[in-house]
Amino acid sequence: MHIININNYFIKIYRIVSQFSDGIRTPIAQTVIKEGGTGSNAGKTFYTPPRGKEVLQTKMSNLIDFLNDDKKYPIDPLLKMAIGHYQFEAIHPFRDGNGRTGRILNINYLTQKGLIDYPILFLSKFIMDNKEDYYAGLSGITQRGSWKTWIMYILKAVEVTSNLTYDKINDIISAKEAILAAIQADTDIQRPDQLVNAIFTQPFTRVKHLVDSRTYAENTSRKYLELLTQLGVLEKREVSKGFYYLNLELYRILSM
Repeated sequence: MHIININNYFIKIYRIVSQFSDGIRTPIAQTVIKEGGTGSNAGKTFYTPPRGKEVLQTKMSNLIDFLNDDKKYPIDPLLKMAIGHYQFEAIHPFRDGNGRTGRILNINYLTQKGLIDYPILFLSKFIMDNKEDYYAGLSGITQRGSWKTWIMYILKAVEVTSNLTYDKINDIISAKEAILAAIQADTDIQRPDQLVNAIFTQPFTRVKHLVDSRTYAENTSRKYLELLTQLGVLEKREVSKGFYYLNLELYRILSM
């Protein structure tokens, strides 16, 4: 696996999550890591990352080599993800968005390694719900070399999140089946299975989505979305550029 390159991978993700256009932080920028983040409401400082562009690039290159070279580092992917996540957060290469970038790295790494088929294993909720243990784990490695506690924390995050995701998937499947049955029983919508698949692709749908996917023509798309709104399946909401239709049940499941 060679998905990771310092320029076209990490920086690309960083720019998306932070909305900044820069890259590796400059030597002038002094960054500290605090419990709860780096904002004004964050807690005490427990770690000061390395400084210097060459230092950061060397450490990032070592991290990339560790993640990519399975012959040199023959470690179970889950363990390697846990180790790599700590290394990335310890390097803290960007001025903002390092936590979010690191969590996206987790998902992409497991996907590329074939442990999950799609990038849907979001560890963010577990980490946010157990934030004190997260920072204690990072600090434990830095101060005492306590890798076991950190690795067990990440493995627990994967276990809990996997079970939660599994339950959500089953809930979504059940919701799709129930809505399809209701449409077939109460309407004369043509190709209802395609419509149901379309409205479960994401929480909101526009007429344009159905037209662009060639599910229905424009007038038919609008008619069917309005009908599902009347049935209580969708909720029509107005935005600056028109309307979108929110799948209420899918939104509820994803928000749990």
